[in-house]
Amino acid sequence: MEFLTSLWLPILLTAVVLFFASFVSWTMAPHHKTDWKRAKNEDELLSAIRALNLEPGNYLFPFATHTNNKEESAKIVEKYKVGPRGILSLWEMPNMGANLACTVVFFFVTAAIIGYVSWAALGSGTPFFKVFQIVGTIGILTYSSAGIPNAIWFKRRMATDLIDGVIYGIIIGLIFASFWPKA
Repeated sequence: MEFLTSLWLPILLTAVVLFFASFVSWTMAPHHKTDWKRAKNEDELLSAIRALNLEPGNYLFPFATHTNNKEESAKIVEKYKVGPRGILSLWEMPNMGANLACTVVFFFVTAAIIGYVSWAALGSGTPFFKVFQIVGTIGILTYSSAGIPNAIWFKRRMATDLIDGVIYGIIIGLIFASFWPKA
């Protein structure tokens, strides 16, 4: 636990700075503006979804399981070929306070883990650029790659997550390198 007493400031600072960096990324930076599309005839779409009276959750269509028999599987394959194919995510009313708090906790926990790994690998007295190299690389890996498997399978854009991850990795690298304990 020595790493916590030595790295508490960069861990805390990282959580706060990355929280604000993610806010800027999602609200002001231009690269997320095309992550989502507006449906044509949005009012009709909303009415159709309301009429289904679905509860919040993630809906895959056409839906298939690993337990379908051959006849059901053939029908599903045909539905899949005809389309459309996709995922419908329905949310409860967001709790902004809870979501913001969870975001800060996420950045705090990842900074603490990155700090632990870096401390175990480097120890105190490591030069600025070596700390930046190690912490920044772990940060880029952490923040860039987390969503890639879902993006591959469920066709989300990856480029914006990669851009954010590189920026977050550079930020955490600079913060930790600046506050890394001297020998």
